[in-house]
Amino acid sequence: MKRRVGFIHTSPAALAPLAEFYRDNAPELDSNNLLDDGVLRLFARGDEREAERRLADMICACRDTYGAEMCVVTCSAVSRSMIARLADATGVPTIKIDEVLAYQAVGSGTRLGVLVTFPPTRSVIQRLLQDAAREEGRQVELTFKLIPEAYEALLGGKYERHDQLLLAGIGELAKEPVDAIVFAQVSMARLLKKLPATPMPVLSSLPASLKAIRATLESVPASASR
Repeated sequence: MKRRVGFIHTSPAALAPLAEFYRDNAPELDSNNLLDDGVLRLFARGDEREAERRLADMICACRDTYGAEMCVVTCSAVSRSMIARLADATGVPTIKIDEVLAYQAVGSGTRLGVLVTFPPTRSVIQRLLQDAAREEGRQVELTFKLIPEAYEALLGGKYERHDQLLLAGIGELAKEPVDAIVFAQVSMARLLKKLPATPMPVLSSLPASLKAIRATLESVPASASR
């Protein structure tokens, strides 16, 4: 029997790469995808309370309507503390898609280049990486490449322009003394098949998250399945 997972999205750009990855690599999962791109506007204007309320509504819909056994929030602007509150409030095991990525990144070296297109994500991914490093007894030096015009291109459906800007950003980060380059957002995974050769690994949350999903489902009793 397939396990049921709800994916909570705030960007339509995350849907295609995520659906393709899990279709090819996790046939045992029955996935439902809920999208509300208005949540990004809430984060952009600093209304985190309303963003959290809307995310909770979506998680409850996944549970009640689609029988999800767990949920995965793909929005990079959601903090770990918000994820914990969402799980407590809804009673649904909920994880942040890039949390495992953070541990993978800090295990790759002490100097990380981080690519960001949605400005509110920067502080969240910075804290996530620093927390992971501290828990692993490491220290990290972060070099950020913020490309908001790529995010604007994505929203405008200018996908090639988005990809060109990000590829240029990867090229610039690859010239820095970094041990790995981290994609801060799931939407960047569309570049995985276009990546140029780099002397360091380029890390995305999609491969890293599957391990966390399987581990979470192992902890959900079979009787909880709907």
